[in-house]
Amino acid sequence: MRLERRELVDRLERLGNAFVIAFIILLISAAASLAAGGEAFANQLAEYAYYFLVVAVVLHLAALALEEGEEEGGAGEE
Repeated sequence: MRLERRELVDRLERLGNAFVIAFIILLISAAASLAAGGEAFANQLAEYAYYFLVVAVVLHLAALALEEGEEEGGAGEE
């Protein structure tokens, strides 16, 4: 069970990292679009970027909660 939980934590963290990278790319794209004069498109890209950031934070929080639960459970077994 311990290995499965650690694997789940790792997968959640990697997925969260992917969403952070997507957030950065979208935000840079929004800045470039704004510089090119496409304000409406830039706003839309920025909105999607922040949604990606929210998902990333939720995934990292879930991984952290699982990791802390694993540490608390492991301390009682020793």
